[in-house]
Amino acid sequence: MPNPNWPAVIPIPEETITFMSPDTTKTTRTDFTDFFQRFRPAEDAHPLYRHLFLTHQELAKALIEHPAMRPNLEQTFSTPANSKNKVYFMWDFVLRTFQILVAQVNPQNPYRSPTLGDIVGRATMARGLTLDTEGQLEAMNASVGYSDDAGVDFGEEIKRLAARLDELPEVCAACKKQREDGKPLLICARCKDEKYCSAECQKKRWKSHKKECKEGGIDIE
Repeated sequence: MPNPNWPAVIPIPEETITFMSPDTTKTTRTDFTDFFQRFRPAEDAHPLYRHLFLTHQELAKALIEHPAMRPNLEQTFSTPANSKNKVYFMWDFVLRTFQILVAQVNPQNPYRSPTLGDIVGRATMARGLTLDTEGQLEAMNASVGYSDDAGVDFGEEIKRLAARLDELPEVCAACKKQREDGKPLLICARCKDEKYCSAECQKKRWKSHKKECKEGGIDIE
């Protein structure tokens, strides 16, 4: 059961400096997951941060509810798992990524955070391992003693959520925001690479972008 001493909703501060976590030696995996389900992204969080936040949060919830996790639920987070299977591995991996995101990435401007690249990389890896059909995750687990993968399948809901991990929202190269009207971003007519929410942002960005803008592999300048 959720710990009654925890607040119903835990807001994420603008700058989270310390690693936020319950006591891993005393908190069960069920309560540990519930603790992080209570977090909410800031209302003015950047679309990229919000996407990473919510997809990892939803996936962790789906993984903890998978039948293969039942033997491990009432153990503390730091206790070796009763059933070392791929669902447990992915739950641990996804929840740790979420913790790093909350502790080290600026919600309003995630690009200022040096760990953002690592988090995006971990998200891509989690997606690939969950959707893999060639047994890569099972082979990796077997190499480290995770021997309970026989007959375990993630299921459609977990696969659906995992597929969204690296579907990162497109944001303006200048202001790092999405278009408010929901329409597609404008694309640089020359390089077809950078995207903008408005002509104004494109003009502001041109001073720095022109140094790298290319057309057909040829420098514009």
